[in-house]
Amino acid sequence: MKNTMRHKFAPLLLLILLCSCRTINHNHAELNIPPSAVYFSFDDGPNANGDTTARLLDVLKKYQIKAVFCLLGENAEQFPELVKRMYDEGHCIVNHGYSDKWVVRMKPNQFRDNLARGTAAISAALGFEVNPKLYRPHGGFYRSAQEKIMLDEGYKVVPATVRVYDTVAAETHRRKVVNEIIKKIEKQGGGIILLHDARDSHVLTEAQLAKNPRGVFDRSWVPDAVEEIILILVDRGFTVNSPDILIASGS
Repeated sequence: MKNTMRHKFAPLLLLILLCSCRTINHNHAELNIPPSAVYFSFDDGPNANGDTTARLLDVLKKYQIKAVFCLLGENAEQFPELVKRMYDEGHCIVNHGYSDKWVVRMKPNQFRDNLARGTAAISAALGFEVNPKLYRPHGGFYRSAQEKIMLDEGYKVVPATVRVYDTVAAETHRRKVVNEIIKKIEKQGGGIILLHDARDSHVLTEAQLAKNPRGVFDRSWVPDAVEEIILILVDRGFTVNSPDILIASGS
């Protein structure tokens, strides 16, 4: 009975917890983003399933766009060649932590270890220490004690202004994701788009895809959606910019 009650109220307790946390979500004005400027950022990669991250890099290269890639350490360990390609092609690499556990569920020592292991994994994939020290917390929320740890370790948080929570979207929702992003960008006059070229760790991804190959863990539709977004935004007068401003304006 006690476990049933705990499970029943878990979503409410999580919501209460998140309301007391800081978030990567910002509005356009807070970050002083230039008018009509758009930036792309991608979380949870790299991802070799369906050649998703490689195809995404192909799209970005085609349009000469530099993006932000927030990498999970365990995925960087699994696919170091993709991490190297990101760096070699001029993209900004960000620590997204080592594991796919939401940081708001971590105790301080666990959070500190997860942060350090994420950086170590990315650095090992690159062959040198990753710099600058940028971080985007997995789940998009973090506690004040965790913020202090970040600052003590010299990290800046990479924000976002346009989130459509595409991790709960399968390929059948592609049109809705594209439309929502365009709508939010036009309303804000630009912004920092957050999408996912992977979802959580490669181990979890493989397990979930074995159960449902066309479910939300299949991110293979994302590169084509990104190309569509780029073409629409450019046609409507927006400029896709280098991520330098995100580094300078880390929250």
